[in-house]
Amino acid sequence: MANFLKRMLSYNGSMEYVELNDQDIVDNYQHEFVVDYYRPHIEGKKVLDAGCWTGPLEKTITKKNIQTDLTGIDENDDALSVARRNFPHFSFEQCQLMSGNEGFIAKHGGTFDTVIFLDVIEHVPKGKEGVALQFFHKLLKPDGVLIVSTMRSHILNPIDPAWMLGHRHYSKKKLESILSGAGFGVTENQEIGNLYWDLDMLYFYICKHIFRTSYTTSQKMRERILKGLKGSLVPTRFYLKAQKRG
Repeated sequence: MANFLKRMLSYNGSMEYVELNDQDIVDNYQHEFVVDYYRPHIEGKKVLDAGCWTGPLEKTITKKNIQTDLTGIDENDDALSVARRNFPHFSFEQCQLMSGNEGFIAKHGGTFDTVIFLDVIEHVPKGKEGVALQFFHKLLKPDGVLIVSTMRSHILNPIDPAWMLGHRHYSKKKLESILSGAGFGVTENQEIGNLYWDLDMLYFYICKHIFRTSYTTSQKMRERILKGLKGSLVPTRFYLKAQKRG
């Protein structure tokens, strides 16, 4: 518990690899939603999964037998080793989002149809989100698409205890401004999610970082979460699709 609080108070944006949990790839309702909804931008496309971790998105794509040329990147090589072992039909490379990625740009610049950036933008250093997005801009084809998900700022923000310590939730205006500044035009912005979605994530992180044990979403919780995909009185998440400009 003490180590968990210390990490929260000095959080630098990097994700912690916890072998007990992360050696097993756990995909969830978010990955299934993304793969189903954005399938036209995945199937038959060259896709970058930025912040792929151990490969939960890749697990969903594999389960659905979707054919795609996918590369996953992450800064954590321990997590990547799990992804490489379980999904050898995809490519995985260690890569920083903020700097030191010139070699990756030289190799892949202007080649991707789609970049998928799920729940990562809030983890990059505050005020530097545009740096990561500009990196993606260089990697995308002229008509390339960026898919982003993140937390929406709402009256129930305190449900996320990390929010009180600086974990960012965004307004629509702020998020679209960041994307515009990096050379993207938002073509679709879905405001979905609900209280159960946030609670489920809270339970997951408590189990992972405090009790160091696995967590599985119950069927009843999953049913309640999925109702949030159809709209909610208090939406808690953004799913944006943006087009590369310039």
